[in-house]
Amino acid sequence: MQIFETIGAFILAIGILVLIHESGHFAVAKSMGVKILKFSIGFGPTLISRRWGRDQTEYVIAALPLGGYVKMLGEQEGEPVSVEDRKRAFDKLPPGKRFLIALAGPLANLLFAVVAYAGVAWLGIPGLAPIVGLVQDHSLAAQAQLQPGERIAMIDGRRVYTWEDVRMRLLSAAIARTPVTLQTTRGDGARVMIHMLPLQTLTADAVGPGFISKVIGMEPYLPAVIGAVEPHGPAHLAGLRAGDRIVAIDGHRVSGWEGLARYVESHPDKVIQLRYVTAQGLAKAVSLTPQMFLDKAGKPIGRIGIIMAPLPKNLIVLRERGPLEGLIYGVRTTWQMSRMTVEMIMRMVQGFVSPDNISGPLAIAEFAGQSAQAGLAPFLSFLGLISISLGVLNLLPIPILDGGHLVFYAVEMVRGKALPAVVVQKAQQIGIVLLLMLMSFAFYNDIMRLLTP
Repeated sequence: MQIFETIGAFILAIGILVLIHESGHFAVAKSMGVKILKFSIGFGPTLISRRWGRDQTEYVIAALPLGGYVKMLGEQEGEPVSVEDRKRAFDKLPPGKRFLIALAGPLANLLFAVVAYAGVAWLGIPGLAPIVGLVQDHSLAAQAQLQPGERIAMIDGRRVYTWEDVRMRLLSAAIARTPVTLQTTRGDGARVMIHMLPLQTLTADAVGPGFISKVIGMEPYLPAVIGAVEPHGPAHLAGLRAGDRIVAIDGHRVSGWEGLARYVESHPDKVIQLRYVTAQGLAKAVSLTPQMFLDKAGKPIGRIGIIMAPLPKNLIVLRERGPLEGLIYGVRTTWQMSRMTVEMIMRMVQGFVSPDNISGPLAIAEFAGQSAQAGLAPFLSFLGLISISLGVLNLLPIPILDGGHLVFYAVEMVRGKALPAVVVQKAQQIGIVLLLMLMSFAFYNDIMRLLTP
């Protein structure tokens, strides 16, 4: 059932974003008097088709939901146009108006992102409290003397509320290659500490999937409390039960679930000793041997058969905003995410950001399914992020995309006449090749993520 939910969420998300994008082109073209022949959501065989309006525009839902298009009269060279419709042909418009029609699609995606993020702010989205749980040895976090249990309050003087805030601020700074200052608190918040992270020293391939854990070297705090025990597993046979809290492993204090999981994974078929406190408050100790399994890469890892308990309410942060504050949040977040997307693309071209960050439809489908299952606010946040990516991608000066058309129309406005047809045709062929290469690389990244633990 989960795979069908994921596919359904993916189709719904792509359908919404394509509808928004193409509606931008459609609305502006209509406002300029252009005759619309066809409005299609998806490509390939037609599933649903209806004609509507004075122009009998054909509205289509097609079988392949990975895009869409608006077909306008006179858009294709050599297309027959009747005398009475000549003034309504796209190619008869001045280049400035054609520029606005091409620009309308990406702008519609960015405006939708504002609304989506505003909706997230109004609904409130639960987030994990920004408490450090695990600090890896010899990592940037360790060098900055961050300690498990510290709560990150501010980054570069700006308040952070959730672990996602921390992740986005650090990712943005890493892309820009700027150092950051973390202000943390301990216990009741009275003790304040300052930590410096020299993100300007990162290597070219550092900014990629799992950036916070793999590069910064820290994980959020997740209590090492057992929620369920698998029958007949090592933990069950050793007497561990739901509600038990692991406090130490082989004499080392357990700072949270991540530290426990990593230690167990690194000790397959080796005896380990756990000290824990039961739900009734009794301190106990037990020895057990993690079972050996193979991960996706074929590497042996240990498992003891326990599942983490649901997070307590004090570790969940829910921040809701009023109407005006939510709208301001939507505008600000869209601007920040758009700027970060552009910076990431530029840094990627320069070789300062890993191309592993490029995701394809498989990864998007996975994120769509996860966000839809998490609720309306997470799904809206996902839609906002993908809508920004779609808007920015379409503004790139690649001939087959809207950005390429914007370049053609801008050149035409400067020259006073259109580029030669052969130049446009060759440029579009190059654009198709570039787009196919990008899509192939995105598919490759998706497959490698599935195969890599």
